[in-house]
Amino acid sequence: MSTETGSSTTTTGGGPPRAWGLVLAAIVGAEYLLQLDGTIMNVALPQIQARFDASITTGSWILNGFYLAFGALLLVTGRLGDVFGYRRVFLFGIGLVAVASLVAGLAQNVEVLLVGRVLQGAGAALAGPSALALLTILSEGERRQRAFGLYSTVTALGSASGMVFGGLLTSAGSWRWSILVNVPIAALIFIVALRVLGTRDAVRSQRSLGIPSAALATAALTAGVYSLVHAADTGWRDAGTIVPLVAAVVLFALLPVVDSRSPEPLLPGRIFAHRDRLGGFLNLTLLAAVLGSFLFFLAQYLHAVLDLSPVRTGLALLPFAISILLSASIITKWVSSISLKARGVAGLAVVTAGVAWLSRVDDGAGYASSVLPQIIIIGIGVGLAIVPFNVVILSSADPQDTGVTAGIVQVALTVGGLIGIAVFLLPFTQGTGSEVDHFARVFTWLTGTAVIGILVSLGFWFGPGRGRAPAAVEAVPATPVTADTAS
Repeated sequence: MSTETGSSTTTTGGGPPRAWGLVLAAIVGAEYLLQLDGTIMNVALPQIQARFDASITTGSWILNGFYLAFGALLLVTGRLGDVFGYRRVFLFGIGLVAVASLVAGLAQNVEVLLVGRVLQGAGAALAGPSALALLTILSEGERRQRAFGLYSTVTALGSASGMVFGGLLTSAGSWRWSILVNVPIAALIFIVALRVLGTRDAVRSQRSLGIPSAALATAALTAGVYSLVHAADTGWRDAGTIVPLVAAVVLFALLPVVDSRSPEPLLPGRIFAHRDRLGGFLNLTLLAAVLGSFLFFLAQYLHAVLDLSPVRTGLALLPFAISILLSASIITKWVSSISLKARGVAGLAVVTAGVAWLSRVDDGAGYASSVLPQIIIIGIGVGLAIVPFNVVILSSADPQDTGVTAGIVQVALTVGGLIGIAVFLLPFTQGTGSEVDHFARVFTWLTGTAVIGILVSLGFWFGPGRGRAPAAVEAVPATPVTADTAS
């Protein structure tokens, strides 16, 4: 089957546009909204199940339908930005999020709600990689690092604060508020982005969409994400987990074969050829696995063991989000003389220390002594680590690969989190001991995963035979992320 060719509008440089503050607000605001959507409905789920008399399995897909569409489409939507223009794809994605949120928020049956959630995920998949690509091509030097710093901080904050706002909105009104709140926010982002970004990029070029590779990648990611979500619900021995997982592996194995016959591969080998960039992808995936699982299991611990209400559970996680923000805005200034890669390793080391401390939780533990200090330390580590990972990956990518590279970054963050939850259910559901012992066992496994991340960083970034890092990565000094420097 031949590939289709479309005209694209791809910005190749020229410095940041006027009204940079509004551009940054639109892009970063969109990322926050997309990350928020992944967790904001967690607290509202019991109310939704009661309203529609839905089973636990159906309820889980109200949450996971978003992730299925989001994770499955990321590689293809990254290429769509390369082909049709990042501005257009970004605007279309944000518009789709607004419409889908309206559909889901006004749903009168669970089927329409599920459709709305899937469309939300599709809109997020369109907007996410294009937003990150726009941030890359519209900034350079110190301004680029400040932008990446703010973007990375907001990425972590969105996931962490979703349950806080979900609990508050559900308690104050209805579960519908946690969905309908997207509509005015997405509409405002759309209007601002349309005003300051427009719909046309500076330079037009011809790029192949690569339909066979795109279809294969979408099918592989769909099967893979579905199997991970299903494993979280039913375990790894269920046929509904094993069959799609095997299918995903086979389809991913076929992708290089199909790509090799295409004049425009969906995943060019050059994207993974650089050790610094490949190490960044692996680091992001491992960090996402630790972070996603940490938030999931800690929320369960706060509710099941400490008997906190949904709203109090969300508020108990708020210090974690605040520590990420402070780490990126204040501590970054103190370590500005340290290289990006060294900061990334240091951040992972801090995360490891925090999770290891959390793994010592016991039956007599309380929030103030056995949870709060640990989650603050973990938040500081996440704030230190995630910014260097994004900068190393995207600053070293070829301009023509910006969209698909941004898509891979989003895949690493999304699929990494799903992998973590699915894998770490194994130590949670197996073994003996009290309920607290099960949580402690999970946090111990998370500690081991964080250690693996440190080893990956040292091997790829500092190990023998490492080639010289791209100038774009080495030349960017560390700069604190503040409201003043980001605008």
